[in-house]
Amino acid sequence: MRSWSRPRVPARCALAAASLALAMLATEARTPSGWAPLPIGCAPPPRPRVDAAATAAWIEGGSAPIAEPRAPAAAPAASPAPEPTAWELAAQLASFKPATGRARSQHFTGELEAEVRINAPAVPYPALGPERVLPPGAALVAFHYPAGSSEPVTLLAMVKRPAGYDPDGGDWEYAIVTPQGTSTHRGAIPLCKRCHADAPHDHLFGGPR
Repeated sequence: MRSWSRPRVPARCALAAASLALAMLATEARTPSGWAPLPIGCAPPPRPRVDAAATAAWIEGGSAPIAEPRAPAAAPAASPAPEPTAWELAAQLASFKPATGRARSQHFTGELEAEVRINAPAVPYPALGPERVLPPGAALVAFHYPAGSSEPVTLLAMVKRPAGYDPDGGDWEYAIVTPQGTSTHRGAIPLCKRCHADAPHDHLFGGPR
């Protein structure tokens, strides 16, 4: 665990969580039985009514959905849900080491527990400081569980890519991964970047607490 106090999570991350939740609903029908996709966010979210198509555009383009009055009409078709693809680090997860204790997570609705596991290049985490950043290849995965369960329901991953991948985002790639090792959302996801931009060191917060 870190020696400093973890900063308050930005309020905008709560809206981010609720918005991404709606966008991921379209993916649920394509996922393997036994796993339902969950939203990503940084704090327990409110439950606003947001148009799913606008939300999907927000995830891809980073512009917030805005509710506007409109005349009765047929709802626009939602963007097709991304096809699940195998996450290339899934086979290595068994070798990842716990870096934090298990505690209530600030992601999703705040009802899940999480622990962060890391690969060898990420060993400096969570003891980072102002002048210390993780090298390319470092990977951190937050395993999320229902309270008291030993089976994760979703994984949130961050992987440091080579310099130039996303300079203003610290060159981090984000991924939402199923327990089966597939991912439907990955990349420099705008919602994730916005939240982690406020992290104290190298776009990283401390572990769940």
